[in-house]
Amino acid sequence: MWNGLLGGENALLITEELLVFATVVGSVAALPAFIEFVSEFRKRKERINLSLEEEPVSALTPRLAGMDDLLESIADLVDRARHPDAYKDLKIGNEVLIIGPNQSGKKSLAQSIAKMAGMEHIITVYNTRDSDALAKAKSIVRGYKRQKVMLLLPRIDLAYKHSDPELLTELDALIESTSELQNVLVIATAVLFEPDSDLDNTFGIKISLPGANVIESDRLEVSRDAQRVLSEVARFYLGDAVRRGFRLSGMTEDQFCERVLDCVANPAEIEDVVVLCETTALFRKRTGKAPGLTIDKQILETAIHRVVVG
Repeated sequence: MWNGLLGGENALLITEELLVFATVVGSVAALPAFIEFVSEFRKRKERINLSLEEEPVSALTPRLAGMDDLLESIADLVDRARHPDAYKDLKIGNEVLIIGPNQSGKKSLAQSIAKMAGMEHIITVYNTRDSDALAKAKSIVRGYKRQKVMLLLPRIDLAYKHSDPELLTELDALIESTSELQNVLVIATAVLFEPDSDLDNTFGIKISLPGANVIESDRLEVSRDAQRVLSEVARFYLGDAVRRGFRLSGMTEDQFCERVLDCVANPAEIEDVVVLCETTALFRKRTGKAPGLTIDKQILETAIHRVVVG
């Protein structure tokens, strides 16, 4: 005689057994994919570890010889990185590109700057073509909210030469977002440099070492209408500097603007030149080398050569 209750229990038990069996079979079937996922995750983590290094600046022992004059010439940039509050009104990113031949001491120079500027940590991304390493570097840098950090990007020219547009967008975003932070100094190094390139436009400040491989190219021709706009831009930024207490020495405003327009190709370069003039003038006043915020011809030429290379 059929027992409905017993039959229902048996049916439920069989259903549960089938579900367990299906789960086991499904898990076994998915096991190769899971193993592959774990393997790729480990490879990705190992790749990031190879591409990224984080260390305290106090542990650095840079070997730098024959660059005393160069270090002296960038004392204002070092001071700005060391005392960002004193320069907080100057609108320029904290990104510097060091251009020089192979084995010319670019990395040691960057590490020396880190020590002189009072940086506490340095994060080095050896492979700037690895998007995972870039993302990890950004996370580490942003984690240091109250400590001074240098982000070092060696041979960044390789990324701009060989990488796809999507990766370059990520790299540009990393540089822009971190260099705007007062406690962060971004320094990249390059062996090959082309004026008016994406790499040139990314970095407002350049330090060119002797023997730097700068590709010769004609500066972009500027139309008359564009020249008129650039002239207005130059007068605007110079006027703003004058209103904040800076003054010219040994040249008129017309002469200042004319010299700047002889060299630059876009409004961003004009702003960078003016702000670098302000940086040096403020540094000279801070260190007692000048009584006021004075911009002379030497300061202007130094600013131009830091912005326009080649």
